[in-house]
Amino acid sequence: MIKWIAFVLMFLLVTPVFADKKKKTENIPVLDEKNKMEFDYSFMEGVRCKLIGDYQAAIGWFDNCLKILPSSAVAKYEIAGILTVGEDYNQALQFVREAVAGNPDNMWYKILLANILQKKSMIEEACEVYADIISKYPNKEEFYLIEANLYISVEKWQKAIDVFERYEQQYGITEPVSIEKIKLYTKLDEVKKASNELLKLIRKFPDKSEYLSLLAELYFNYDQDKKGLQILDRLLKAEPDNGFVHFYLADYYRSKKLNIEADEHTRAALVSDKIENGYKIQYILKLILSNDTTLVTDKQLNDYMDLLMLKYSDDLSVRALHSDFLKKDNKLSEAKKELEYILSRDKNNYLIWEELLLMCNEMNDTLGMYTYGMEAIKYFPDQPLPYALSGISLMLQEKFSEAIPLFEEGVHLTYEKPELKSQFYAYLADCYYTLDSVAKAFHMFDEVLKINPNDILVLNNYAYYLSLRNERLDQAERMSSQTVAMEPENPTYLDTYAWVLYKRGEYSQAKYYIKLAIENDKEPSGVLYEHYGDILYKSGNHQEALEMWKKAAELGGDVSDELKEKIQSGKMPD
Repeated sequence: MIKWIAFVLMFLLVTPVFADKKKKTENIPVLDEKNKMEFDYSFMEGVRCKLIGDYQAAIGWFDNCLKILPSSAVAKYEIAGILTVGEDYNQALQFVREAVAGNPDNMWYKILLANILQKKSMIEEACEVYADIISKYPNKEEFYLIEANLYISVEKWQKAIDVFERYEQQYGITEPVSIEKIKLYTKLDEVKKASNELLKLIRKFPDKSEYLSLLAELYFNYDQDKKGLQILDRLLKAEPDNGFVHFYLADYYRSKKLNIEADEHTRAALVSDKIENGYKIQYILKLILSNDTTLVTDKQLNDYMDLLMLKYSDDLSVRALHSDFLKKDNKLSEAKKELEYILSRDKNNYLIWEELLLMCNEMNDTLGMYTYGMEAIKYFPDQPLPYALSGISLMLQEKFSEAIPLFEEGVHLTYEKPELKSQFYAYLADCYYTLDSVAKAFHMFDEVLKINPNDILVLNNYAYYLSLRNERLDQAERMSSQTVAMEPENPTYLDTYAWVLYKRGEYSQAKYYIKLAIENDKEPSGVLYEHYGDILYKSGNHQEALEMWKKAAELGGDVSDELKEKIQSGKMPD
Protein backbone atom coordinates (compact mmCIF):
# COMPACT_ATOMS: atom_id res chain seq x y z
CA MET A 1 0.00 0.00 0.00
CA ILE A 2 2.83 2.41 0.83
CA LYS A 3 4.31 1.66 -2.60
CA TRP A 4 1.05 2.75 -4.24
CA ILE A 5 1.16 6.11 -2.50
CA ALA A 6 4.76 6.70 -3.58
CA PHE A 7 3.93 5.61 -7.13
CA VAL A 8 0.93 7.88 -7.44
CA LEU A 9 2.91 10.90 -6.21
CA MET A 10 5.76 10.19 -8.61
CA PHE A 11 3.26 9.81 -11.44
CA LEU A 12 1.69 13.13 -10.58
CA LEU A 13 4.88 15.11 -10.42
CA VAL A 14 6.70 13.92 -13.53
CA THR A 15 3.90 13.22 -16.05
CA PRO A 16 2.74 16.38 -17.81
CA VAL A 17 0.45 14.75 -20.37
CA PHE A 18 -2.50 14.88 -17.99
CA ALA A 19 -2.28 18.64 -17.92
CA ASP A 20 -3.62 18.84 -21.46
CA LYS A 21 -6.49 16.49 -20.63
CA LYS A 22 -7.33 18.42 -17.46
CA LYS A 23 -7.27 21.65 -19.37
CA LYS A 24 -9.89 20.34 -21.80
CA THR A 25 -12.25 19.24 -19.00
CA GLU A 26 -12.20 22.62 -17.23
CA ASN A 27 -14.96 25.16 -17.63
CA ILE A 28 -12.57 27.81 -18.99
CA PRO A 29 -13.89 31.21 -20.07
CA VAL A 30 -13.37 31.94 -23.71
CA LEU A 31 -10.14 33.88 -24.35
CA ASP A 32 -9.50 36.03 -27.33
CA GLU A 33 -6.98 34.72 -29.81
CA LYS A 34 -4.05 36.73 -28.48
CA ASN A 35 -4.57 35.76 -24.82
CA LYS A 36 -5.21 32.15 -25.78
CA MET A 37 -1.91 31.96 -27.67
CA GLU A 38 -0.04 33.61 -24.80
CA PHE A 39 -1.69 31.26 -22.27
CA ASP A 40 -0.84 28.13 -24.31
CA TYR A 41 2.75 29.28 -24.83
CA SER A 42 3.24 30.06 -21.13
CA PHE A 43 1.71 26.75 -20.13
CA MET A 44 3.91 24.69 -22.49
CA GLU A 45 7.02 26.58 -21.35
CA GLY A 46 6.06 25.85 -17.76
CA VAL A 47 5.74 22.14 -18.55
CA ARG A 48 9.09 22.19 -20.37
CA CYS A 49 10.88 23.87 -17.44
CA LYS A 50 9.30 21.43 -14.99
CA LEU A 51 10.55 18.47 -17.02
CA ILE A 52 14.15 19.71 -17.00
CA GLY A 53 13.99 20.47 -13.26
CA ASP A 54 13.97 24.27 -13.49
CA TYR A 55 11.10 24.60 -11.03
CA GLN A 56 11.52 28.30 -10.32
CA ALA A 57 11.16 29.17 -14.01
CA ALA A 58 8.25 26.74 -14.32
CA ILE A 59 6.35 28.46 -11.50
CA GLY A 60 7.00 31.79 -13.23
CA TRP A 61 5.40 30.55 -16.47
CA PHE A 62 2.40 28.98 -14.69
CA ASP A 63 1.98 32.19 -12.69
CA ASN A 64 1.86 34.04 -15.99
CA CYS A 65 -0.97 31.70 -17.01
CA LEU A 66 -2.88 32.80 -13.91
CA LYS A 67 -2.34 36.45 -14.77
CA ILE A 68 -3.99 35.76 -18.11
CA LEU A 69 -6.67 33.45 -16.68
CA PRO A 70 -6.90 33.67 -12.84
CA SER A 71 -9.45 30.82 -12.70
CA SER A 72 -7.19 28.29 -14.47
CA ALA A 73 -7.35 25.12 -12.36
CA VAL A 74 -4.65 23.36 -14.38
CA ALA A 75 -2.12 26.14 -13.76
CA LYS A 76 -2.90 26.03 -10.03
CA TYR A 77 -2.53 22.25 -10.08
CA GLU A 78 0.89 22.48 -11.74
CA ILE A 79 2.09 25.09 -9.25
CA ALA A 80 0.83 22.94 -6.36
CA GLY A 81 2.73 19.94 -7.69
CA ILE A 82 6.00 21.88 -7.91
CA LEU A 83 5.53 23.36 -4.43
CA THR A 84 4.98 19.83 -3.13
CA VAL A 85 8.32 18.73 -4.56
CA GLY A 86 9.89 21.65 -2.68
CA GLU A 87 8.00 20.61 0.48
CA ASP A 88 6.14 23.91 0.68
CA TYR A 89 2.97 22.12 1.68
CA ASN A 90 1.04 25.13 3.01
CA GLN A 91 1.08 27.06 -0.28
CA ALA A 92 0.70 23.84 -2.24
CA LEU A 93 -2.46 23.00 -0.29
CA GLN A 94 -3.94 26.43 -1.04
CA PHE A 95 -3.30 26.10 -4.78
CA VAL A 96 -4.55 22.51 -5.07
CA ARG A 97 -7.75 23.29 -3.12
CA GLU A 98 -8.47 26.05 -5.65
CA ALA A 99 -7.67 23.65 -8.51
CA VAL A 100 -10.14 21.08 -7.16
CA ALA A 101 -12.77 23.78 -6.64
CA GLY A 102 -12.30 24.86 -10.25
CA ASN A 103 -12.55 21.31 -11.60
CA PRO A 104 -14.12 19.00 -8.97
CA ASP A 105 -14.38 16.04 -11.38
CA ASN A 106 -10.63 15.79 -12.05
CA MET A 107 -9.25 12.69 -10.33
CA TRP A 108 -5.63 13.80 -10.52
CA TYR A 109 -6.28 17.08 -8.77
CA LYS A 110 -7.89 15.19 -5.90
CA ILE A 111 -5.03 12.69 -5.70
CA LEU A 112 -2.58 15.56 -5.27
CA LEU A 113 -4.87 17.14 -2.70
CA ALA A 114 -5.01 13.90 -0.71
CA ASN A 115 -1.25 13.51 -0.91
CA ILE A 116 -0.57 17.02 0.39
CA LEU A 117 -3.09 16.51 3.19
CA GLN A 118 -1.23 13.36 4.13
CA LYS A 119 2.09 15.24 4.13
CA LYS A 120 0.54 17.72 6.56
CA SER A 121 -0.71 14.84 8.75
CA MET A 122 -4.31 15.73 7.94
CA ILE A 123 -5.00 12.03 7.48
CA GLU A 124 -8.76 11.83 7.98
CA GLU A 125 -9.40 14.64 5.51
CA ALA A 126 -7.09 12.87 3.04
CA CYS A 127 -9.16 9.72 3.52
CA GLU A 128 -12.34 11.66 2.78
CA VAL A 129 -10.79 12.82 -0.49
CA TYR A 130 -9.95 9.22 -1.45
CA ALA A 131 -13.48 8.15 -0.53
CA ASP A 132 -14.78 10.83 -2.88
CA ILE A 133 -12.46 9.61 -5.66
CA ILE A 134 -13.63 6.03 -5.11
CA SER A 135 -17.29 7.08 -5.29
CA LYS A 136 -16.63 8.44 -8.76
CA TYR A 137 -14.13 5.75 -9.83
CA PRO A 138 -15.19 2.56 -8.00
CA ASN A 139 -13.03 0.37 -10.23
CA LYS A 140 -9.77 1.97 -9.10
CA GLU A 141 -8.67 -0.79 -6.71
CA GLU A 142 -5.55 0.94 -5.45
CA PHE A 143 -7.47 3.84 -3.89
CA TYR A 144 -9.34 1.56 -1.50
CA LEU A 145 -6.04 0.19 -0.27
CA ILE A 146 -4.49 3.63 0.11
CA GLU A 147 -7.48 4.94 2.07
CA ALA A 148 -7.54 1.91 4.36
CA ASN A 149 -3.79 2.12 4.93
CA LEU A 150 -4.06 5.79 5.89
CA TYR A 151 -6.72 5.00 8.47
CA ILE A 152 -4.52 2.22 9.83
CA SER A 153 -1.59 4.67 10.12
CA VAL A 154 -3.63 6.75 12.60
CA GLU A 155 -5.07 3.67 14.33
CA LYS A 156 -8.61 4.22 13.07
CA TRP A 157 -9.16 0.47 12.91
CA GLN A 158 -12.93 0.46 12.38
CA LYS A 159 -12.80 3.07 9.61
CA ALA A 160 -10.14 0.98 7.84
CA ILE A 161 -12.43 -2.05 8.14
CA ASP A 162 -15.28 -0.02 6.63
CA VAL A 163 -13.07 0.76 3.62
CA PHE A 164 -12.22 -2.92 3.21
CA GLU A 165 -15.94 -3.71 3.39
CA ARG A 166 -16.54 -1.35 0.48
CA TYR A 167 -13.63 -3.00 -1.35
CA GLU A 168 -15.21 -6.43 -0.93
CA GLN A 169 -18.57 -5.15 -2.21
CA GLN A 170 -16.76 -4.19 -5.40
CA TYR A 171 -14.27 -7.06 -5.78
CA GLY A 172 -15.50 -9.86 -3.55
CA ILE A 173 -13.56 -11.75 -0.87
CA THR A 174 -9.79 -11.80 -1.37
CA GLU A 175 -7.15 -13.31 0.88
CA PRO A 176 -4.99 -10.16 1.48
CA VAL A 177 -7.96 -7.98 2.43
CA SER A 178 -9.52 -10.67 4.62
CA ILE A 179 -6.24 -11.13 6.47
CA GLU A 180 -5.99 -7.37 7.02
CA LYS A 181 -9.55 -7.30 8.40
CA ILE A 182 -8.74 -10.18 10.75
CA LYS A 183 -5.72 -8.26 12.07
CA LEU A 184 -7.85 -5.16 12.61
CA TYR A 185 -10.60 -7.06 14.39
CA THR A 186 -8.02 -8.59 16.73
CA LYS A 187 -6.75 -5.08 17.50
CA LEU A 188 -10.32 -4.23 18.44
CA ASP A 189 -10.55 -7.48 20.48
CA GLU A 190 -13.53 -8.52 18.40
CA VAL A 191 -12.69 -12.21 18.20
CA LYS A 192 -16.13 -13.19 16.88
CA LYS A 193 -15.83 -10.90 13.86
CA ALA A 194 -12.23 -12.00 13.28
CA SER A 195 -13.28 -15.65 13.34
CA ASN A 196 -16.14 -14.89 10.93
CA GLU A 197 -13.63 -13.43 8.49
CA LEU A 198 -11.56 -16.60 8.70
CA LEU A 199 -14.67 -18.72 8.20
CA LYS A 200 -15.38 -16.76 5.00
CA LEU A 201 -11.91 -17.65 3.74
CA ILE A 202 -12.36 -21.29 4.75
CA ARG A 203 -15.63 -21.48 2.83
CA LYS A 204 -14.13 -19.82 -0.24
CA PHE A 205 -10.87 -21.80 -0.14
CA PRO A 206 -11.80 -25.17 1.41
CA ASP A 207 -8.55 -26.78 0.24
CA LYS A 208 -6.34 -24.40 2.25
CA SER A 209 -5.94 -25.99 5.65
CA GLU A 210 -3.78 -23.10 6.88
CA TYR A 211 -6.92 -20.99 7.37
CA LEU A 212 -8.25 -23.55 9.82
CA SER A 213 -4.91 -23.43 11.60
CA LEU A 214 -5.12 -19.65 11.79
CA LEU A 215 -8.63 -19.92 13.20
CA ALA A 216 -7.41 -22.33 15.86
CA GLU A 217 -4.53 -19.99 16.70
CA LEU A 218 -7.00 -17.13 17.00
CA TYR A 219 -9.07 -19.08 19.50
CA PHE A 220 -5.96 -19.99 21.49
CA ASN A 221 -4.90 -16.36 21.63
CA TYR A 222 -8.28 -15.45 23.13
CA ASP A 223 -8.34 -18.31 25.66
CA GLN A 224 -10.92 -20.28 23.74
CA ASP A 225 -8.80 -23.42 23.86
CA LYS A 226 -11.65 -25.85 23.45
CA LYS A 227 -12.68 -24.38 20.09
CA GLY A 228 -9.07 -24.23 18.95
CA LEU A 229 -8.39 -27.86 19.82
CA GLN A 230 -11.59 -28.98 18.09
CA ILE A 231 -10.46 -27.32 14.87
CA LEU A 232 -6.97 -28.80 15.02
CA ASP A 233 -8.34 -32.27 15.80
CA ARG A 234 -10.63 -31.90 12.81
CA LEU A 235 -7.65 -31.00 10.67
CA LEU A 236 -5.61 -34.00 11.88
CA LYS A 237 -8.44 -36.39 11.09
CA ALA A 238 -8.38 -35.12 7.51
CA GLU A 239 -4.55 -34.87 7.34
CA PRO A 240 -2.86 -37.04 10.00
CA ASP A 241 0.61 -36.04 8.79
CA ASN A 242 0.02 -32.29 8.65
CA GLY A 243 3.28 -31.14 10.22
CA PHE A 244 2.15 -27.55 10.76
CA VAL A 245 -0.84 -28.68 12.80
CA HIS A 246 1.37 -30.98 14.88
CA PHE A 247 3.71 -28.06 15.59
CA TYR A 248 0.73 -25.86 16.58
CA LEU A 249 -0.39 -28.54 19.01
CA ALA A 250 3.14 -29.09 20.30
CA ASP A 251 3.45 -25.38 21.12
CA TYR A 252 0.03 -25.36 22.72
CA TYR A 253 0.76 -28.32 24.99
CA ARG A 254 4.18 -26.93 25.91
CA SER A 255 2.56 -23.68 26.96
CA LYS A 256 0.33 -25.74 29.26
CA LYS A 257 3.36 -27.70 30.59
CA LEU A 258 1.90 -30.94 29.14
CA ASN A 259 5.28 -32.34 28.11
CA ILE A 260 4.17 -35.80 27.01
CA GLU A 261 1.58 -34.48 24.54
CA ALA A 262 3.99 -31.80 23.31
CA ASP A 263 6.68 -34.40 22.73
CA GLU A 264 4.28 -36.66 20.82
CA HIS A 265 3.22 -33.92 18.39
CA THR A 266 6.79 -32.65 17.95
CA ARG A 267 7.92 -36.11 16.87
CA ALA A 268 4.99 -36.43 14.45
CA ALA A 269 5.83 -33.05 12.89
CA LEU A 270 9.53 -33.89 12.49
CA VAL A 271 8.81 -37.01 10.41
CA SER A 272 6.07 -35.38 8.32
CA ASP A 273 6.93 -35.05 4.64
CA LYS A 274 4.34 -32.28 4.26
CA ILE A 275 6.53 -29.69 5.94
CA GLU A 276 9.96 -28.52 4.80
CA ASN A 277 12.99 -29.59 6.80
CA GLY A 278 14.06 -25.97 7.06
CA TYR A 279 10.98 -25.24 9.16
CA LYS A 280 11.72 -28.28 11.35
CA ILE A 281 15.27 -27.07 11.93
CA GLN A 282 14.00 -23.61 12.87
CA TYR A 283 11.58 -25.21 15.32
CA ILE A 284 14.32 -27.18 17.05
CA LEU A 285 16.54 -24.10 17.20
CA LYS A 286 13.65 -22.19 18.75
CA LEU A 287 13.44 -24.82 21.50
CA ILE A 288 17.19 -24.70 22.07
CA LEU A 289 17.28 -20.90 22.29
CA SER A 290 14.21 -20.58 24.51
CA ASN A 291 14.80 -18.99 27.91
CA ASP A 292 12.31 -21.44 29.43
CA THR A 293 14.40 -24.53 30.17
CA THR A 294 11.30 -26.47 31.22
CA LEU A 295 9.95 -26.66 27.66
CA VAL A 296 12.14 -29.54 26.54
CA THR A 297 14.84 -31.79 27.99
CA ASP A 298 18.30 -32.38 26.51
CA LYS A 299 17.35 -36.03 25.93
CA GLN A 300 14.28 -34.98 23.95
CA LEU A 301 16.35 -32.59 21.84
CA ASN A 302 18.84 -35.36 21.08
CA ASP A 303 15.96 -37.70 20.23
CA TYR A 304 14.52 -35.12 17.82
CA MET A 305 17.92 -34.82 16.16
CA ASP A 306 18.14 -38.62 15.84
CA LEU A 307 14.69 -38.69 14.21
CA LEU A 308 15.75 -36.16 11.59
CA MET A 309 19.03 -37.95 10.93
CA LEU A 310 17.29 -41.31 10.61
CA LYS A 311 14.88 -40.07 7.95
CA TYR A 312 16.70 -37.17 6.29
CA SER A 313 20.40 -37.98 6.49
CA ASP A 314 20.89 -36.83 2.89
CA ASP A 315 19.65 -33.33 3.72
CA LEU A 316 22.74 -31.15 4.20
CA SER A 317 20.89 -28.69 6.44
CA VAL A 318 20.00 -31.58 8.74
CA ARG A 319 23.65 -32.68 8.76
CA ALA A 320 24.70 -29.14 9.66
CA LEU A 321 22.27 -29.12 12.58
CA HIS A 322 23.62 -32.52 13.63
CA SER A 323 27.11 -31.04 13.67
CA ASP A 324 25.90 -28.31 16.03
CA PHE A 325 24.39 -30.94 18.32
CA LEU A 326 27.60 -32.93 18.41
CA LYS A 327 29.60 -29.80 19.12
CA LYS A 328 27.19 -28.92 21.94
CA ASP A 329 27.98 -32.32 23.48
CA ASN A 330 31.71 -31.65 22.98
CA LYS A 331 31.98 -34.42 20.39
CA LEU A 332 34.22 -32.29 18.24
CA SER A 333 35.72 -35.08 16.16
CA GLU A 334 32.29 -36.35 15.12
CA ALA A 335 31.03 -32.82 14.51
CA LYS A 336 34.02 -32.18 12.28
CA LYS A 337 33.23 -35.29 10.22
CA GLU A 338 29.70 -33.98 9.62
CA LEU A 339 31.10 -30.70 8.28
CA GLU A 340 33.56 -32.59 6.10
CA TYR A 341 30.67 -34.65 4.70
CA ILE A 342 28.67 -31.51 3.88
CA LEU A 343 31.62 -30.00 2.03
CA SER A 344 32.15 -33.23 0.12
CA ARG A 345 28.66 -32.66 -1.30
CA ASP A 346 28.62 -28.87 -1.55
CA LYS A 347 31.77 -26.77 -1.48
CA ASN A 348 29.95 -23.48 -2.09
CA ASN A 349 28.68 -22.89 1.44
CA TYR A 350 31.14 -20.48 3.05
CA LEU A 351 29.59 -20.70 6.52
CA ILE A 352 30.37 -24.43 6.62
CA TRP A 353 34.00 -23.74 5.66
CA GLU A 354 34.21 -21.15 8.42
CA GLU A 355 32.69 -23.49 10.99
CA LEU A 356 35.10 -26.27 9.99
CA LEU A 357 38.14 -23.98 10.21
CA LEU A 358 37.13 -22.68 13.64
CA MET A 359 36.57 -26.24 14.80
CA CYS A 360 40.04 -27.25 13.60
CA ASN A 361 41.42 -24.31 15.55
CA GLU A 362 39.50 -25.37 18.67
CA MET A 363 40.80 -28.94 18.29
CA ASN A 364 44.40 -27.71 17.74
CA ASP A 365 44.29 -29.47 14.37
CA THR A 366 47.09 -27.47 12.77
CA LEU A 367 47.20 -29.54 9.59
CA GLY A 368 43.43 -29.29 9.14
CA MET A 369 43.52 -25.52 9.60
CA TYR A 370 46.05 -25.21 6.80
CA THR A 371 44.59 -27.82 4.43
CA TYR A 372 40.99 -26.68 4.69
CA GLY A 373 41.98 -23.02 4.85
CA MET A 374 43.85 -23.20 1.56
CA GLU A 375 40.98 -25.10 -0.06
CA ALA A 376 38.45 -22.55 1.23
CA ILE A 377 40.54 -19.78 -0.35
CA LYS A 378 40.06 -21.41 -3.77
CA TYR A 379 36.27 -21.14 -3.45
CA PHE A 380 36.08 -17.91 -1.44
CA PRO A 381 39.19 -15.83 -2.22
CA ASP A 382 37.58 -12.67 -0.81
CA GLN A 383 36.99 -14.02 2.70
CA PRO A 384 39.75 -13.07 5.19
CA LEU A 385 39.29 -15.82 7.81
CA PRO A 386 40.79 -18.68 5.74
CA TYR A 387 43.92 -16.58 5.15
CA ALA A 388 44.20 -15.89 8.88
CA LEU A 389 43.83 -19.48 10.04
CA SER A 390 46.01 -20.90 7.27
CA GLY A 391 48.70 -18.39 8.20
CA ILE A 392 48.39 -19.15 11.92
CA SER A 393 48.80 -22.85 11.11
CA LEU A 394 52.07 -22.09 9.30
CA MET A 395 53.24 -19.95 12.24
CA LEU A 396 52.60 -22.86 14.62
CA GLN A 397 54.76 -24.98 12.31
CA GLU A 398 57.41 -22.22 12.42
CA LYS A 399 56.99 -21.61 8.67
CA PHE A 400 56.97 -17.85 9.11
CA SER A 401 58.14 -16.94 5.60
CA GLU A 402 55.27 -18.95 4.08
CA ALA A 403 52.73 -17.36 6.44
CA ILE A 404 53.60 -13.78 5.52
CA PRO A 405 52.01 -13.75 2.00
CA LEU A 406 48.75 -15.09 3.47
CA PHE A 407 48.64 -12.37 6.12
CA GLU A 408 49.54 -9.68 3.58
CA GLU A 409 46.64 -10.79 1.38
CA GLY A 410 44.39 -10.79 4.44
CA VAL A 411 45.24 -7.14 5.10
CA HIS A 412 43.96 -6.22 1.61
CA LEU A 413 40.64 -7.97 2.30
CA THR A 414 39.89 -6.07 5.50
CA TYR A 415 39.76 -2.47 4.32
CA GLU A 416 36.24 -2.09 5.78
CA LYS A 417 37.02 -4.09 8.94
CA PRO A 418 39.73 -2.23 10.86
CA GLU A 419 39.64 -4.56 13.89
CA LEU A 420 40.30 -7.57 11.68
CA LYS A 421 42.99 -5.68 9.79
CA SER A 422 44.79 -4.99 13.08
CA GLN A 423 44.88 -8.74 13.74
CA PHE A 424 46.62 -9.37 10.43
CA TYR A 425 49.15 -6.62 11.23
CA ALA A 426 49.82 -8.30 14.57
CA TYR A 427 50.43 -11.67 12.88
CA LEU A 428 52.78 -10.01 10.41
CA ALA A 429 54.64 -8.30 13.25
CA ASP A 430 55.29 -11.61 14.99
CA CYS A 431 56.43 -13.24 11.73
CA TYR A 432 58.78 -10.38 10.83
CA TYR A 433 60.27 -10.25 14.32
CA THR A 434 60.94 -13.98 14.34
CA LEU A 435 62.63 -13.62 10.94
CA ASP A 436 64.73 -10.77 12.37
CA SER A 437 63.06 -8.15 10.16
CA VAL A 438 62.80 -5.93 13.19
CA ALA A 439 62.01 -2.64 11.45
CA LYS A 440 59.12 -4.25 9.56
CA ALA A 441 57.87 -5.90 12.75
CA PHE A 442 57.85 -2.64 14.68
CA HIS A 443 56.12 -0.89 11.77
CA MET A 444 53.37 -3.52 11.88
CA PHE A 445 52.98 -3.01 15.63
CA ASP A 446 52.62 0.71 15.01
CA GLU A 447 49.90 0.03 12.44
CA VAL A 448 48.00 -2.10 14.95
CA LEU A 449 48.12 0.60 17.59
CA LYS A 450 46.86 3.22 15.13
CA ILE A 451 43.72 1.13 14.77
CA ASN A 452 43.45 -0.12 18.33
CA PRO A 453 45.60 1.79 20.84
CA ASN A 454 44.45 -0.56 23.61
CA ASP A 455 45.40 -3.88 21.99
CA ILE A 456 46.84 -5.38 25.15
CA LEU A 457 48.73 -8.25 23.53
CA VAL A 458 50.45 -5.96 21.05
CA LEU A 459 51.28 -3.41 23.74
CA ASN A 460 52.89 -6.16 25.83
CA ASN A 461 54.81 -7.84 23.00
CA TYR A 462 55.97 -4.57 21.47
CA ALA A 463 57.23 -3.33 24.85
CA TYR A 464 59.02 -6.61 25.53
CA TYR A 465 60.72 -6.70 22.13
CA LEU A 466 61.89 -3.10 22.55
CA SER A 467 63.29 -3.90 25.98
CA LEU A 468 65.18 -6.92 24.67
CA ARG A 469 66.87 -4.63 22.14
CA ASN A 470 67.33 -1.72 24.59
CA GLU A 471 65.47 0.54 22.16
CA ARG A 472 62.94 3.28 22.94
CA LEU A 473 62.67 2.21 26.56
CA ASP A 474 60.54 5.25 27.46
CA GLN A 475 57.94 4.11 24.91
CA ALA A 476 58.26 0.50 26.12
CA GLU A 477 57.62 1.63 29.71
CA ARG A 478 54.50 3.58 28.69
CA MET A 479 53.06 0.66 26.75
CA SER A 480 53.86 -1.91 29.42
CA SER A 481 52.45 0.23 32.24
CA GLN A 482 49.26 0.53 30.17
CA THR A 483 48.86 -3.27 30.09
CA VAL A 484 49.39 -3.50 33.86
CA ALA A 485 46.76 -0.80 34.41
CA MET A 486 44.34 -2.78 32.25
CA GLU A 487 45.05 -6.16 33.89
CA PRO A 488 46.92 -5.57 37.16
CA GLU A 489 47.03 -9.25 38.16
CA ASN A 490 48.20 -10.73 34.86
CA PRO A 491 51.64 -12.33 35.52
CA THR A 492 52.75 -12.02 31.89
CA TYR A 493 52.15 -8.27 31.79
CA LEU A 494 53.68 -7.82 35.26
CA ASP A 495 56.79 -9.73 34.14
CA THR A 496 57.15 -7.57 31.02
CA TYR A 497 56.77 -4.39 33.04
CA ALA A 498 59.37 -5.59 35.55
CA TRP A 499 61.75 -6.40 32.71
CA VAL A 500 61.29 -3.00 31.05
CA LEU A 501 61.97 -1.29 34.40
CA TYR A 502 65.04 -3.49 34.84
CA LYS A 503 66.33 -2.40 31.43
CA ARG A 504 65.78 1.22 32.46
CA GLY A 505 67.85 0.64 35.60
CA GLU A 506 64.90 1.06 37.95
CA TYR A 507 65.75 -2.07 39.96
CA SER A 508 63.69 -1.36 43.06
CA GLN A 509 60.44 -1.03 41.10
CA ALA A 510 61.43 -3.93 38.86
CA LYS A 511 61.87 -6.13 41.94
CA TYR A 512 58.41 -5.17 43.20
CA TYR A 513 56.66 -6.06 39.94
CA ILE A 514 58.55 -9.33 39.31
CA LYS A 515 57.53 -10.50 42.80
CA LEU A 516 53.92 -9.61 41.95
CA ALA A 517 54.20 -11.59 38.70
CA ILE A 518 55.43 -14.71 40.58
CA GLU A 519 52.74 -14.33 43.27
CA ASN A 520 49.97 -14.06 40.67
CA ASP A 521 51.17 -17.01 38.58
CA LYS A 522 49.79 -20.32 39.83
CA GLU A 523 52.58 -22.18 38.07
CA PRO A 524 55.50 -19.74 37.68
CA SER A 525 57.83 -20.55 34.81
CA GLY A 526 61.60 -20.66 34.89
CA VAL A 527 61.87 -17.42 32.96
CA LEU A 528 60.13 -15.50 35.77
CA TYR A 529 62.69 -16.70 38.29
CA GLU A 530 65.55 -16.01 35.89
CA HIS A 531 64.29 -12.44 35.49
CA TYR A 532 63.96 -12.19 39.27
CA GLY A 533 67.55 -13.38 39.64
CA ASP A 534 68.83 -10.85 37.12
CA ILE A 535 67.01 -8.02 38.90
CA LEU A 536 68.34 -9.14 42.30
CA TYR A 537 71.88 -9.34 40.95
CA LYS A 538 71.73 -5.79 39.60
CA SER A 539 70.30 -4.71 42.95
CA GLY A 540 73.39 -6.12 44.69
CA ASN A 541 71.75 -9.27 46.12
CA HIS A 542 74.13 -11.72 44.42
CA GLN A 543 73.53 -14.75 46.68
CA GLU A 544 69.77 -14.46 46.46
CA ALA A 545 70.10 -14.00 42.71
CA LEU A 546 71.97 -17.30 42.44
CA GLU A 547 69.18 -19.07 44.31
CA MET A 548 66.62 -17.68 41.88
CA TRP A 549 68.72 -18.78 38.87
CA LYS A 550 68.96 -22.30 40.26
CA LYS A 551 65.17 -22.39 40.75
CA ALA A 552 64.75 -21.20 37.17
CA ALA A 553 66.92 -24.09 35.96
CA GLU A 554 64.79 -26.56 37.93
CA LEU A 555 61.55 -25.26 36.42
CA GLY A 556 62.94 -24.96 32.90
CA GLY A 557 60.88 -23.47 30.10
CA ASP A 558 61.83 -20.50 27.99
CA VAL A 559 64.98 -19.64 29.93
CA SER A 560 68.00 -17.98 28.33
CA ASP A 561 71.02 -19.78 26.93
CA GLU A 562 73.11 -17.87 29.49
CA LEU A 563 71.37 -19.31 32.56
CA LYS A 564 73.81 -22.20 32.99
CA GLU A 565 76.78 -19.82 32.80
CA LYS A 566 75.20 -17.50 35.38
CA ILE A 567 74.76 -20.40 37.82
CA GLN A 568 78.28 -21.70 37.32
CA SER A 569 79.97 -18.29 37.66
CA GLY A 570 77.55 -16.82 40.17
CA LYS A 571 77.39 -13.59 38.23
CA MET A 572 75.89 -11.93 35.22
CA PRO A 573 77.84 -12.24 31.97
CA ASP A 574 79.55 -9.08 30.75
